[in-house]
Amino acid sequence: MRRILFLLAFIVPLLALGAPARAGGWALTVMDPVPATSPDTTYTLGFWLLQHGTHPYVGDDLGEVALEFTDGERRLRFPGVELKEPAHYAAAVSLPKGTWEVKGIQGWFEPYQIGTLTVPGQLRVAPVPREFRQMIANQPKQKDHWDAVRPPSVPVGDVTPGVPPSRAATPTPAATPAAAPAGGSPGVTTTVAVVERRSWWQPSYVVAALLGAAALAAVAYRVRRR
Repeated sequence: MRRILFLLAFIVPLLALGAPARAGGWALTVMDPVPATSPDTTYTLGFWLLQHGTHPYVGDDLGEVALEFTDGERRLRFPGVELKEPAHYAAAVSLPKGTWEVKGIQGWFEPYQIGTLTVPGQLRVAPVPREFRQMIANQPKQKDHWDAVRPPSVPVGDVTPGVPPSRAATPTPAATPAAAPAGGSPGVTTTVAVVERRSWWQPSYVVAALLGAAALAAVAYRVRRR
């Protein structure tokens, strides 16, 4: 019995730590063109979830994929439905008037900030972090997974392949396209959301520490009783 408890004291924390190890990958959510929006109007927004910014997700069940909007008081989540093309999703969205923070729900990747949507108005997007553009630029040529319907190109901007991002100059963020004048076609914008660097402070580490402490306490209690 004591051997089993000793084994649990080491195995259980290792199993708990497996979750952040699996989540160490990264992906980009690339939006199809998003029109200027009006309150309480339904839009179907297309988006692509690209692992490493270049190809469809490779792995087991990805989990929930969705778009989430919050305004400080309300939280609205619209699930994505898989389309015919690999990595392509669509979400039917309807929002009341207001300013909404937009997040991409990327399966087992943690949700991350996409930008701010003003209704009525357009989506203002966050720039793609330089280190991720650098990693995309440094990747070898990928297999083409799509035909005529394909994701928008992920911008890599002024990055130089092989040059560490920390040694390169900080790029100037690109301006967000403005809405078209009244009577014209609505303006569009391409949105890219990225997975941020993961902090060392993860809930799984806390769970692992607690489970390890509980197992060690059980071992100590067992030894004292003997």
